[in-house]
Amino acid sequence: MNQFDSIFVIIVSILALIGLFLNLLLLYLIFFKSPDSLTPYRIFLANTTITQFIFAIFTVFSQPRVLSVKTYTIVIYLGPTQYFGEWLSAMSYMGMIHLSLNSFISIMLSMIYRYFSINAHRFTARTSISICVLGYMIPFISYMSCSTIQTSRDPNLNYELIGSFVDNLSYYKMVVATNIHDQPALLIFIALVSIGLIPIYGVMYWCRHKIYIKLKQTSAIQSNTTKDNVKRLVNALTIQSLVPVISVFPASIFYCLAQTGAVEPYVYSYFIVPCLLIGCVIDPIITMRCVLPYRRYILRICHLHSGEVTISNNDRTRSDHMSKKVFMISHA
Repeated sequence: MNQFDSIFVIIVSILALIGLFLNLLLLYLIFFKSPDSLTPYRIFLANTTITQFIFAIFTVFSQPRVLSVKTYTIVIYLGPTQYFGEWLSAMSYMGMIHLSLNSFISIMLSMIYRYFSINAHRFTARTSISICVLGYMIPFISYMSCSTIQTSRDPNLNYELIGSFVDNLSYYKMVVATNIHDQPALLIFIALVSIGLIPIYGVMYWCRHKIYIKLKQTSAIQSNTTKDNVKRLVNALTIQSLVPVISVFPASIFYCLAQTGAVEPYVYSYFIVPCLLIGCVIDPIITMRCVLPYRRYILRICHLHSGEVTISNNDRTRSDHMSKKVFMISHA
């Protein structure tokens, strides 16, 4: 590895480990610190959190540098997967991408759930789990369909494609090239993780629009506290939906620009994975900040250990006046 590779590995490892810790903490809160009234919604929270947690594991395992030349995608694997063969290396990278897509789908499902719950349509735990499983089927089937794609470790081909701007190419143990031309499964997979985000955004923001219309109807929800809690959660989902703007979209744009030759593949190769890891770090922070029981627990723990963080009077007053009925409505 050269100096830039070492910096890349350090950055990816730090971001992934932070993501692992934060998502593991959030999973603890979801399973052990959630009130009973939060049960249907916490299933959707767990869906996103588990996806992000596994995504971080895949990233640490593969640590891929991604380059794009002509119709080829070339991946240099710097993680432990380089010692486990060509097929497993390729599947670990595509596993990262399909988990990134599922994370976005799970946020959309959470927004759909909020829309139905505010209209007094309660989901059972079984229904919620079924919805999450069905949502995952789209990226999973696409991922599995890529298990038979044609890849190559031919050093002559790799040198022809990237030898002019990647020094000491022969020193890398695992360099895998894939020609996306005439591979329908791979083309569909790429379309899902790029163009597929557009309808997902459409559904989310339609639900968000309808939720805010409902909140403005005073007869629909009488409690101002309930309205505040619903708005907080909807705003959290909105912020999470914007994370791809600074993670997935830049990576996709650079990939397309690299295909046209407008961007040097060498620079792009260090860019995509740290971008994708941004969501893995930011999403659990947003959830712990905006879901009141989790925030109260974190603030209480910080207060006990450091004495530097206290619960604001506003949050304490709001918490003291929240009845079980209101809590069920706001989080159901």
